[in-house]
Amino acid sequence: MVDILLSTFNGRSYLPDLLKSLQSQTFTDWRLIVRDDGSTDETLSMLKHFKETHPKKIIIVDEKIKNLGPMRSFEKLMEYSSAEYIMFCDQDDVWLPHKIEESLACIQQLEQNNPHKAALVFSDLEVVDEQLNTISSSFWNYSKVNPDNVYNCYRLLINNPAPGCTFIMNKKVKPLVLPFPEQARMHDWWIVLKVAESGVIDYLKKPGLLYRQHKKNKVGAEAIKNTYLLSRMASFSLTIKRNKESWQMMKCLSNKYSLLKLFYYKLRISLAKLL
Repeated sequence: MVDILLSTFNGRSYLPDLLKSLQSQTFTDWRLIVRDDGSTDETLSMLKHFKETHPKKIIIVDEKIKNLGPMRSFEKLMEYSSAEYIMFCDQDDVWLPHKIEESLACIQQLEQNNPHKAALVFSDLEVVDEQLNTISSSFWNYSKVNPDNVYNCYRLLINNPAPGCTFIMNKKVKPLVLPFPEQARMHDWWIVLKVAESGVIDYLKKPGLLYRQHKKNKVGAEAIKNTYLLSRMASFSLTIKRNKESWQMMKCLSNKYSLLKLFYYKLRISLAKLL
C-alpha cells in the first residue's frame, strides 16, 4: 500500500487533472489522504464527489484548524499515514502513468541493500505551463540544479534538487523527520536533508510528473539565465534571507557543519550557474 498525501487550498482549477492522473496509474494499490487547508472555492466539494465515486481510494482528513500552510499541513498528513510507503502530491501537478510503479521499484531495490534504513527516492520533473505545454523536459536542466546534491549536505542546504511531489519514502522516514522544526524552510527540503544525513537516497533520471507553473505556485521552477547574478544582486535582501535560512537549517541538523564551508559551496554553486 502507498499513501499519497495531498494538501489542498483553492485548487478548483487544477484538481480534476490531478485526480484523473492518479486514476490512470499503472500501480493501483494506493489511497489518497487529503487535508484541505481552508479553501473558499469548490475544492472540498470536488474531493467529496471523488469520495462518493471512489470511496476506497480517498480519505479526507476533517480538521477544524485551517490555514496552517503547506509545511504544517503535510506534517499533519504524515502523522495520519500508516502505509509502508508515502508519496507527496501537489494539487496542480499531473502524474505520469508509471510514476508510482517506477518509484516503488526503485525504493524497494534501495531497501534490499539497506534493509534497516530510512529510504527515499525522487525523480526529475517535466516543467509545463498552465495549459500543460512543455517548457522544459527536465526540471534539473531548467533550474541548473544537480541531483547529486543529495549526496553532499552542504550542496543540499543550498540547492534542493528533490521537490516533495517527486518523493517516495518508506515509513522509517517518519520518526526521523517529525515534527518539522521551525528552522525548516520547507517540509520537503527538511525531509531530504534528514534522509541524506541518516538514511539512503536514490533518484530516477526520468520525469515522474508534469510540474505545472502558474502565478499561484507556492514554490516552483526557476529558470537560470545569463542575468542570474544581476537578479540576485537586485534582490540582495532576499539572498541574505535565504542564506540565513540555510544556516539555521544547518544548525538544526547538526553542530558538525561549518558556516565557512557552507559559504564556500554557496560561492561554487552560484558561479557554476553562470557558466
